[in-house]
This record gives sequence, structure tokens and C-alpha cells, in this order.
Amino acid sequence: MHTVLLCSQNPILIRNLYGILRDEGHDVDIVEHPALAVQMALAQNYAAAIFDSEPFGLSVEDAIRILKTIRPNILVIFVGYDRLKSDGMNIRVPADLEEFKRTIDDIPSLALS
Repeated sequence: MHTVLLCSQNPILIRNLYGILRDEGHDVDIVEHPALAVQMALAQNYAAAIFDSEPFGLSVEDAIRILKTIRPNILVIFVGYDRLKSDGMNIRVPADLEEFKRTIDDIPSLALS
């Protein structure tokens, strides 16, 4: 079992992704702001971090850059309307839940590297 950080203010997205992650056997920590996600990643080694496209304060791209600097092996997934140029996987909105499931299936192997 791995711990995943979910950063979103969208209650529908949180409910959907949280359910999938828990069904796949992952622990999930939820935060609303990218800056808090970075702070939590400093304290805990997450296998993956998932962001959506509605940030306040620190931008999602900046948060991903910081996360990849402090935790280079973390799997970063961006769920949103735009494609990010940063080092992360992108899933378009509306989120294809099957695509999301396939993506999180890679968490165990990525967490070991």
C-alpha cells in the first residue's frame, strides 16, 4: 500500500479520485492548496501527487517543479483542462476514470525506483 497526495478544491473530483485510489489499496491525504501539498511532501514520502487545475496561491506548475526537486521519484499527475509543461503526467478534464486507473496502476513500480 502506498500513500498518495491529492490536491484539489473540487469536491466531485476528490470524491471520484479518492474512491478509485482507496479501491486500489492506496492511503490518500487530501489538501486544497499546492503550497500545502509541497509542505506535506517535505514531511512525508508520497508515492504520487495528484493536482487539479484550480490552484490558489502557488501555481500547480511551480508546486510540481518543487516536488520533483525534493522527491525526484514521485509520480505527479495533473488533472485539468490544460497540458502542463512540467515533469508530470496529464489527464484531461472531464477525467477519463479508466485512464486514471491505468495511470495509478504504475504507482507500485514507480514508488520502488
